[in-house]
Amino acid sequence: MIVDFDYTPLLEDFCSDGTVQLGAIMKILENSGNKHSDLAGDNILKGSSGGIAWIMTDWLLEIDEYPKYGDKITARTWSETVKQPLACMRDFQLFCNSKSVVKGLTKWVLVDLQTGRPLKISPQLIAKYEPEEKTLFADSKMPKILQPQTFASQTQIVLRRSDIDFNNHVHNLTYLDFAMEALPEAVYTAKKSAFRSVRIAYKTGVKSGEKITCKYAQQENHHIICIFGDDDRLRTQIELS
Repeated sequence: MIVDFDYTPLLEDFCSDGTVQLGAIMKILENSGNKHSDLAGDNILKGSSGGIAWIMTDWLLEIDEYPKYGDKITARTWSETVKQPLACMRDFQLFCNSKSVVKGLTKWVLVDLQTGRPLKISPQLIAKYEPEEKTLFADSKMPKILQPQTFASQTQIVLRRSDIDFNNHVHNLTYLDFAMEALPEAVYTAKKSAFRSVRIAYKTGVKSGEKITCKYAQQENHHIICIFGDDDRLRTQIELS
């Protein structure tokens, strides 16, 4: 099942130059996936309240062009045929005035919220999504983010109540906000609507009441932010380029 989702950006989705923010692009794609779940009869909120949730483990995004104010935006998404019992892949494509400008790939696991352990994805559940034999990337394996040996700076982040989602942990797109806070001012000012590649690897979710530290390093044209919990465990890696 291929699902198209038309989206009209809100004012808060834009940068001052009239381009759609990176985080807003990812939000549009994520919401198209939620629409797919609804059409498949897989109620995400109902599943979460029942103790089972889809958890995203990885993001890969390639951007050719950022949509601008007044553009017609359509997101397209589908689930790939499942090749392993504990994970599935979802592809995204964003069209601006009918032109493909963004492609993305995410990896998901089904998790028991009480134990935190992944569950085997049943063929019956996958069948609801009507998977497609189609992918936008030649290799569905996500490229690894190598952790830098040293970091140039670090930023303490104080969690807000609004950072916590319906699964009682920091929402996956909020980590991108944390990464933006950790970028040096010159990089943020020059690149916030110019990044062409995003890679995020989620390790362990951050929950309410925790303290986190974002550590930043630059390797050539790659800007790497590693997010650590107050126990010094790596929680999320983000690479922007």
